[in-house]
Amino acid sequence: MKYSILLSLLITCLIWSPIVHCGTRPSFVSDEMIATAASVVNACQTQTGVATVDIEAVRNGQWPETRQLKCYMYCLWEQFGLVDDKRELSLNGMLTFFQRIPAYRAEVQKAISECKGIGKYLAKGDNCEYAYRFNKCYAELSPRTYYLF
Repeated sequence: MKYSILLSLLITCLIWSPIVHCGTRPSFVSDEMIATAASVVNACQTQTGVATVDIEAVRNGQWPETRQLKCYMYCLWEQFGLVDDKRELSLNGMLTFFQRIPAYRAEVQKAISECKGIGKYLAKGDNCEYAYRFNKCYAELSPRTYYLF
């Protein structure tokens, strides 16, 4: 459960659009959450070979199109328990988390519903591409709630 909440937050701040500014993390992403996620982040960085500079670029509104970054995003989904047995994105944990933060609830639900289908359609069966497309879409629609660990 802890990991699904953390991944929810991960999906919450991966920025792309010049309108989106996510150089700072949302206030609800605590130092404790960052520390708890550290082992998963390190494992996914090692597994995918993603460069730290690419992760930081996303946090600053740039979206490098590297395979490693895309697969890092999917790895985080898997490690945080956001992938179901069909290898599909399951955001129940994220939705549950944001139910407790009413100020973001409607925005998050709208972004999830719009991005889930769009990302899957554009990815054409590639899980790494799906994670990347979803994150990019979500960051554009809900920049206040997006953070890439």
